[in-house]
Amino acid sequence: MSRIHAKATDVLVDEFNFDSVIHTVTIDINRPMSDVTAYADTDAVYLAGKPGFTISVDGLWSTASPDYDGEMFTDLTSEARRVGIYPNQLTAGEFGYEGDCNISASPRVASFSDAIALNVTWQGDTPIIRSQSLYLNTAFGGPTANGTAYQHGAVSATQKVVGILRMFTAPAGAGNNTLNVTVQSDNVENFGGTPETQLTFTQLTQASVALHEVQAANGAITDTWWRVVLTFAGVGTRTFDILVVIGICEQ
Repeated sequence: MSRIHAKATDVLVDEFNFDSVIHTVTIDINRPMSDVTAYADTDAVYLAGKPGFTISVDGLWSTASPDYDGEMFTDLTSEARRVGIYPNQLTAGEFGYEGDCNISASPRVASFSDAIALNVTWQGDTPIIRSQSLYLNTAFGGPTANGTAYQHGAVSATQKVVGILRMFTAPAGAGNNTLNVTVQSDNVENFGGTPETQLTFTQLTQASVALHEVQAANGAITDTWWRVVLTFAGVGTRTFDILVVIGICEQ
């Protein structure tokens, strides 16, 4: 079990950031063991079951921005929400946890004269991903650029790399600007080897709204260095509030 004090922690649900109302995060990772001991076995035999996790988030009830209560109510009828926990905030290079999960409990708790708490427990039945923030910009408006390279590691033949693009708000400004976001890998830090595009996200335009998108590519990928590539085009003053993270997990 990992218990994280949420003072500097960013808590994401899809494209929503609820860091302003969260005060405690607890992550439990489990892999149940099944007893398959046969009658004539000398020793007990166990097999590992399907991995899973729970994320318990203690927060404060809020109906104004960021409307924590409203979004959690929506989640009661939604499936496979993308929850991200970043203990040292979303700054590029920092690590966190990402997983697809559903709400298993959403109690509202308060004593007389106390603040109303809204504590949510998320449950997932797939491995939680140890992720890394590759790029964060609250107002990217060009020109075309490459993000900083980070050594996140190679992807084996039984693994996949998962990339998540979040745009927290609709593009600001005016014009017909577009933004293409890709993730590249290479075997050298300065990307002077043979850069390969591993993940390509849907183009962002002036018509885009706040969103999140998940892309994945199976291994084997022997490159260990990763970066974001941002291709900006069009005429105008549009800016994009985006975060890109990646993680490696089993297929």
